[in-house]
Amino acid sequence: MSATAPDFFAEQVLRLRAERLAAPRERSEERPAGTGVLCFQVAGETYALPLDALAEVMPLAGVTPVPGQAQHLLGVTNVRGEIRPVLNLHVLLGLAEPAPNLRCYGVFLRAGGREVGLRADLVERIRFIDEAGLTLPHRTANGLPQRFVAGITPDTTILLDPAQILALDVLRDRRTDPRRAT
Repeated sequence: MSATAPDFFAEQVLRLRAERLAAPRERSEERPAGTGVLCFQVAGETYALPLDALAEVMPLAGVTPVPGQAQHLLGVTNVRGEIRPVLNLHVLLGLAEPAPNLRCYGVFLRAGGREVGLRADLVERIRFIDEAGLTLPHRTANGLPQRFVAGITPDTTILLDPAQILALDVLRDRRTDPRRAT
């Protein structure tokens, strides 16, 4: 039984597709040099965090305040059944508070098996920065707490230090911390 022209054509198309899919992929663009960071805005300034310190980014809604905690702890939020603390970068960095009810985002850092959210006004983009080109903070000109700043890029993006943020006393687990008073 001979194949008809449409069957022959379909078989040829399928064979070409199979060959194309089985072929090794061409190398994609080379990754830019430098450290990958997520850029976001807080009070009109651009900040960045290293991608390897991030867990996820999502619209932030439903943050519940925790009574008796430091002002820079915005509260806690439920993310897929897990309760996570959320820090208010406006307060932590000494910046003007945003208007209430504005849409905001949670930039979640991951360390030691836990995640901590940071409130951001706007998530901008991912970019690569050359750490050799960073200006190290002596006393930051805009009054930011120096301990949280890892460096400033030539275009004034402020690279935050995730280890310093995660070392905040308000984030210590009081149930397991040996420094806890008994």
